[in-house]
Amino acid sequence: MKNMISERKMKDERTARILKVIGSTAVLMMTVFCMNVFAADGGDAITTAKNLLSKAATAGGGLWAVWGLVTLGMSIKDSNGPGIGNAIWQILGGAIIIAAGVAIGALDLTMSTT
Repeated sequence: MKNMISERKMKDERTARILKVIGSTAVLMMTVFCMNVFAADGGDAITTAKNLLSKAATAGGGLWAVWGLVTLGMSIKDSNGPGIGNAIWQILGGAIIIAAGVAIGALDLTMSTT
């Protein structure tokens, strides 16, 4: 019983470290991408923000799907049925987020009156 608790605690600590790295990477990426928004002209700011959101959603969805693949591999190794199912749903969720990012990038937000 004690061994199971310590294994669970180690797994939770490892997951927390990974989430911190992913969060720090996301904050860094958003900071770098935001530089384009602040440097843009007034007319290009909306388009630049849309492109930023599209890139962020696509990158975030890709990271989510890749983490789902890692989870899938670990669950298959451990023969963990519910973990395999959760990993597959996570991969599908990442694919949906990527599709949303692509859809945002395809939006036409020009406000031309011609």
